[in-house]
Amino acid sequence: MDEIYYHSLLFDFYGELLTEKQREIMKLYTQEDLSLGEIGELLHISRQGVSDAVHRSLSSMRQIENKLHMIERFINLSNLTEDLEQKICQSSAREELLPSIIELKNTLAISPDQE
Repeated sequence: MDEIYYHSLLFDFYGELLTEKQREIMKLYTQEDLSLGEIGELLHISRQGVSDAVHRSLSSMRQIENKLHMIERFINLSNLTEDLEQKICQSSAREELLPSIIELKNTLAISPDQE
């Protein structure tokens, strides 16, 4: 899995468990795609301070994921719905089942405004 995507998932799932300052830095890093230097300038802290905060935040969120496995489950469910959608598209019952699978897929989707 792409590292940037994984960092975004970590933040989407566990960002609320970070401190306010860590959340602010991680939001700029994962959602605004700012560099460490840009974040430092914006928040008036050193680039190294931003780097340390990002690494601590990611480490904390990884530890939580290792215990809860929410991202792992989300990815497995997403893959399952994709497989089901493909099988249904090839099935004769396509018209009946496809709307339910699309609804399930949309329910599992992470919305950018879920902060």
